[in-house]
Amino acid sequence: QQKRGFLAQLKAARAMDLPLFLHNRETGEDLYDILKSQGEAGDKPLRGVVHSFDDTFELAQKFMDLGYYIGINGCSLRTAESLSVVEQLPLDRLLLETDCPWCDIRQTHAGWKHVKTTFPTKKEKQYLPDHFVKNRNEPSNIIQVAEIIAGVKGVDLDEVATATHKNACELFGLK
Repeated sequence: QQKRGFLAQLKAARAMDLPLFLHNRETGEDLYDILKSQGEAGDKPLRGVVHSFDDTFELAQKFMDLGYYIGINGCSLRTAESLSVVEQLPLDRLLLETDCPWCDIRQTHAGWKHVKTTFPTKKEKQYLPDHFVKNRNEPSNIIQVAEIIAGVKGVDLDEVATATHKNACELFGLK
């Protein structure tokens, strides 16, 4: 039943020419197989982003070969293996994400060593002006995702920001 609903959503996205925002958590090749079959089944190509990507480079390459972008957030940057995947991804296929309020970047994550921008935090249910709630992700933390990608790839932060901004504009039809 979930598969049938997903196919209906793909049909609607194609009919309305809307980008897809796809979460690939523990679906592995199943999502790829469906997108591949549906991509070949219509007159308009499907497009979108595979959000919160934390799988292998080989699977990312398959999605990119179909024309999809790969969304990277804190959940994508937890381990040395995931950093290795991010290092291999081309900038022209990446999007930055925070997945607020989840997927924050923590000091225990492999990517933390590349973080340069931090914000003061406080415990939950305690208000302090100009402080974030500890372990709750905020949109402004997207800078940390960009810093880790830049560090892993050995490129300038501005290069990551420019490329991913261009990608988002192309995907979502923004000027």
